[in-house]
Amino acid sequence: MSNPYKIEGPAIISFSGGRTSAYMLYKIVEAHGGGLPNDVVVTFANTGKEREETLAFVDACGINFGVDIRWLEFVTTKGPKLDRFREVRTQTASRNGEPFAALIAYKNFAPNSMMRFCTEELKVNTIRHFVEQRLGWAKWKNVVGLRHDEGHRCLKAYARNEAGKSPWITVCPMDKAHATKRDVMDFWTAQDFDLGLKGYEGNCDMCFLKGRKILRVIEQERPGTAQWWADQETPTRRFNKDESYAALATQVSAQPHLFDFVDDEYDAECGLVCGGDE
Repeated sequence: MSNPYKIEGPAIISFSGGRTSAYMLYKIVEAHGGGLPNDVVVTFANTGKEREETLAFVDACGINFGVDIRWLEFVTTKGPKLDRFREVRTQTASRNGEPFAALIAYKNFAPNSMMRFCTEELKVNTIRHFVEQRLGWAKWKNVVGLRHDEGHRCLKAYARNEAGKSPWITVCPMDKAHATKRDVMDFWTAQDFDLGLKGYEGNCDMCFLKGRKILRVIEQERPGTAQWWADQETPTRRFNKDESYAALATQVSAQPHLFDFVDDEYDAECGLVCGGDE
């Protein structure tokens, strides 16, 4: 049986910055004898709302695994696709939500659970523009960190492959290798560095896909985290129609000890490359 982590290029490894995709990256590097072929490129798309722990973790993975991770950010212009991304490094990466805020201003609309264009534009299309414009590839593999115990998400990825609407095909080596969350967590327990986030936190600090209870706990533990999200909202531009982030922050401030428990086993998933994996 061939090693599912042996990737033939041209291929992009979509590194979300979470533990699962970092485990996948390690296994791919291991399968290639400690390095990667020139036509297998690792990308990390930064929205500007990733936790600082995530940025440090991405940097540490690059150093410890001996790979060059291409850090990308969405740029909004009315020009050609070439202008729709920029490359940054750890030190120059946005940390105050600049790419995300630019996208919201450009569309004059906030993403929500039904219209998740943040993932599409800040992650998927940003990587696509980089591949087409910087690497010059017309077709490629998109290697993502979906585990075997996330079968429903893997099936959706395979269905998109069958539809053939994208210039890439999605590859899920962890599914083929039957790797599960336990494998991932056991791996990181044995390492001398880690992501340093609780399971319910996720990489995107207050993603609107998180449950309201979880968002309240995050605001309770890290007061002021909701402010950026509140600043993006207007009466007609909301991430969630039921409650604004300003209202959420006000409630937590008024009742700071009401929200004090979230199961750390919660898996804050936000998408294929969105940065929400554990």
